[in-house]
Amino acid sequence: MKCPVCGSADLVREKRDMPFTYREQTTVITEVGADWCNACGEALTDPEQSERVMAAIKRFRLQVDAG
Repeated sequence: MKCPVCGSADLVREKRDMPFTYREQTTVITEVGADWCNACGEALTDPEQSERVMAAIKRFRLQVDAG
């Protein structure tokens, strides 16, 4: 499978930590299972992992906004 972002065919299925920065604050979403592109770093997640990542991002943004 080719990366839809950069076209590389170098995708690796594994779990990696995914850093996320919002308003100059950073968190790490741990053990995100995905097909990762070693060329550009893009992660292609399944629906379950996407839900988990988006929920973590939402919680972090609310936490940062609450100050």
